[in-house]
Amino acid sequence: MNSIVKYIVDTGILIIILLVLYLLNPFNMGFLFGYLLIPVVFLKSNFIKENLDLDFVLLFLFSIFYALFYSFSADPAEGKQFILIYSLSPPTFYLIGKYLVRTKPPTNTIFYILFFITAIFSISAVISVFLNFQEGGFAQLDRSIPMFWDGSPVSATIMGGFLTFNMCIPALLISTQGKKGIVFNVGTLILFILSLICVLRLGSRTQLGIFLITTVFAILYMLPRQSIKKNVWLFGLLAVVIVFLIRNVSFDLNADWLTTFAGRLSRGTGELASGGGRTERWIKSLEYMVSYPLGWEQKEFGYSHNLWLDVLRVSGIIPFIILIVYSIRSFIQIKRTVLINKESTYLNTQIIIYAIAMFLLFMMEPIFEGLFSLFVVFCIYKGIINKHYSSISQC
Repeated sequence: MNSIVKYIVDTGILIIILLVLYLLNPFNMGFLFGYLLIPVVFLKSNFIKENLDLDFVLLFLFSIFYALFYSFSADPAEGKQFILIYSLSPPTFYLIGKYLVRTKPPTNTIFYILFFITAIFSISAVISVFLNFQEGGFAQLDRSIPMFWDGSPVSATIMGGFLTFNMCIPALLISTQGKKGIVFNVGTLILFILSLICVLRLGSRTQLGIFLITTVFAILYMLPRQSIKKNVWLFGLLAVVIVFLIRNVSFDLNADWLTTFAGRLSRGTGELASGGGRTERWIKSLEYMVSYPLGWEQKEFGYSHNLWLDVLRVSGIIPFIILIVYSIRSFIQIKRTVLINKESTYLNTQIIIYAIAMFLLFMMEPIFEGLFSLFVVFCIYKGIINKHYSSISQC
């Protein structure tokens, strides 16, 4: 606890408060706190000079191009605001990520930094969906949920996106093996259970998929990295949980807790296999890339339901290519960060499963027009791991 308090003081209480408020996004005004973070970071001249790199340049160019093309298609009243947000946020928050670990904190502290950023990011959605669940239970067909701050309706897809990292909690607990203490373990488990209830209420197949994929990955990743005794204990615990669920939970589609899923699953295996029609949109987007290299209107066939292809739709091939290059670099940087310090098993697992979760969501949803703040969190994440890598490599 003392190390966390020291970290907050060293980082700056003002920056921590502004970042928390941005992540909570009270009354949809979080962007204002983002604006306030910009001068706080950029006034630190020495820090900026030392941390400008190719990733920052790529994010800066991408953001400017995207905002410029977006300004041509956006409604003037809304467009002016979002032009500024799109053009400033990614490179700025990438530097903020680097700033958060500029003092070279230990891997244990970096683990907590990443965890608390993602947990705070989810809080508004968890409260909103859980309040809706308490009011009407699972047996509700309307998948739009009012945000508790101001009652504004938010689609299930966007609301579910806020819960992405919470679906990784079982994977985190598998990797830490109880080493973080009872308070952390119990607290994260409660947060996961609440988030899982919210995901079931929303009927989000994507979030359930992230939960299953990251959990299975964590098990496979940890098996060769721990003793046979711990592996036996892990599989024993999993067996107990599975048996308990089979005996006590009904998986009939008529069960109340599956109400939201039932209608979606009843559309058939074809619709499920195509990702809700996403694969057809991806193919059509690639066809349109040749016909309309400068982008096309959403009215053509709606969202592409893919981060990169929706960027292509809005802003054309130049920002699309820059984002592809940045994404490939991100894969390489995530891999090198994990390999440079193989001893930090739990931090490496966290870095990998968060990357898996984000890229899975990037594959399935129109992030910039739906959940732009998740891309901002990705930029913070990239800043943290890149700075962490450079700190270790210089030792």
